[in-house]
Amino acid sequence: MPFGSLFPARHNLRMPRKIPFTLIDVFTSRPFGGNQLAVFTDAAALSASEMQQLAHEMNFSESTFVMPPEASGARRVRIFTPRREIPMAGHPTVGTTWVLATRGEIALDSASVDATLLLGIGPVTVTVESIGGKPDFVWMAHREAEFGAKRDDVERIATALGIRATDIRDDLPIQSVSTGFPFVMVPIRTLDALGKCTSNAAPIAALFEPGEQSPLIYMFVANQSGEFSARSRMFAPHDGIPEDPATGSAAAPFGAYAGMYGLINPAPRTSFLIHQGVEMGRPSEIRVEVARKDNGAFAIRIGGRCAIVGSGEFTLD
Repeated sequence: MPFGSLFPARHNLRMPRKIPFTLIDVFTSRPFGGNQLAVFTDAAALSASEMQQLAHEMNFSESTFVMPPEASGARRVRIFTPRREIPMAGHPTVGTTWVLATRGEIALDSASVDATLLLGIGPVTVTVESIGGKPDFVWMAHREAEFGAKRDDVERIATALGIRATDIRDDLPIQSVSTGFPFVMVPIRTLDALGKCTSNAAPIAALFEPGEQSPLIYMFVANQSGEFSARSRMFAPHDGIPEDPATGSAAAPFGAYAGMYGLINPAPRTSFLIHQGVEMGRPSEIRVEVARKDNGAFAIRIGGRCAIVGSGEFTLD
């Protein structure tokens, strides 16, 4: 038997693909705080199913996949949770911007540089503030907030979260607010009650009708003694995210909520900090800036610092 029939020609073998990624902690100045993110910096050759597999393998709350620049110079960024693609999210946008700026793919030729990323909701403006040619702070602009229905089923919500109805404030509404992704804002009275909230998928899912937008629960305690700030938690167990240590896409709607219900005075402009991830041992700080526009709506942007913690590559057949 000819040897050629036993050993296939090497040129018929498909070479493995090397898929690079960067690991970054978002909304923190130090490694191993904030919200983890994997940024796949060269995703042009990946299919959507491969992106989903990689996001599931990483098992962070989100992973991002960056495409080459379009004719306009803007880059398309796709965002995946471990279970599905989503149209926008805050910490993935801020973290991806930081990585691109660090790599020189967003040129830091002045102390403050604007760039555009193309997310599932469309173009989003990001601003990189830099020192010595390195990113120091990233802002993400949000669209105007949309306020959804208010809810009066306080007992059901409290039971689903494992707390008492009296732990929920009755002077502020439980309400869905969105700047691209809706969150149900739940005002909690005390830090003790916030700490007792539990992320149980079935009870939380039961709060919503079948086919209704995925339930994202955002609980907060407002600190109104001295300079305004907030502590928050976010549960999305249906997405494989029992709890998120930093949620930029919720911070912006919360900024609009705070302006709407008098927690802050956004005229002409104000900013405050949200502390999140404390209960998880991954403390995060999200800066929220809110300004009232002439039409009465709010201009909102959120931002923070990041820490790159590693890099590597996947090998795909």
